[in-house]
Amino acid sequence: MFAVQEPGSIPVAYRSWMDWREDRQRATGDDPVPLVPIGVSFCASCWGQGRTWSQARNGEGLVPVTCAGCDGEGVVRRRR
Repeated sequence: MFAVQEPGSIPVAYRSWMDWREDRQRATGDDPVPLVPIGVSFCASCWGQGRTWSQARNGEGLVPVTCAGCDGEGVVRRRR
């Protein structure tokens, strides 16, 4: 159990973070904001980083290279 006190209000105790989230959603009336827009997915090749690691030409380790799967954007848009 934890207590939350917002400025100008009384302390409120919640049993879990899920209870707090539900209470905040009811108070604001807003739907949760999606993390990624609809029709967009993180690139599976680079895991959304926009680059992959490749062997250096001089053989001295790995260097970042623009991901060929997403052209460095980190996301892939669905084709229609």
